[in-house]
Amino acid sequence: MESAESRTPRGTARLEALTTTALDMFLHQGYEAVSLDDLIARVGGSRRNIYDHFGGKQGLFIAAVTAMCEQLAAPVKSLKIPLSGDPAAALLLFGKAVLERVLLPRTLDMTRLMIAEAVRFPDLAQTIWRSGHEQPAIVLAEWITHQQKKGVLRKRQPPMLLARQFVDLVVTDAQLRALIGIPGTYNHDKALKLAIDTFLQGQRSGSNDSEGERQ
Repeated sequence: MESAESRTPRGTARLEALTTTALDMFLHQGYEAVSLDDLIARVGGSRRNIYDHFGGKQGLFIAAVTAMCEQLAAPVKSLKIPLSGDPAAALLLFGKAVLERVLLPRTLDMTRLMIAEAVRFPDLAQTIWRSGHEQPAIVLAEWITHQQKKGVLRKRQPPMLLARQFVDLVVTDAQLRALIGIPGTYNHDKALKLAIDTFLQGQRSGSNDSEGERQ
């Protein structure tokens, strides 16, 4: 429920500060460890304000995480993959952009939070997953559809399925290593180029396409 105060510049700024600080605390302490009293001590305001605007701690948690998901997904949503030219170069551009977002410390913190709170907040966990993993696949599926229509890629499999598989190839190993802090160097460029080679070797149009599509 929106109050008169929230419609003023000061009220809006306070709500933004509250949501931002709450997210930082949830990410680094976990849902259970964060108390409204500690949050109010850092930001100001009152319990009444939190309950008026968010319905309590759970509503604040959902609002803060949802807002962060929208921020994380925005750069990927706006990513433009070249529709013409070398498919490998287009996939390299896409893959680097996705890896850059996935491996941000903030994104990794959000992923850890998703894993920790998936049972308590299943719908929210899916929101986090869609913003970080499914959204890149949606963007890539559009590019794959275009390449299939042009005859550059085979039409055997649905574009969304292929997009998800490519994102898995690019993201899974690098993300897991970063999440659990596996020591040692990991050559992201080499792994990305291998993923692109593997994908294109299986999906480029070739002389056996007609036979495969009839099966």
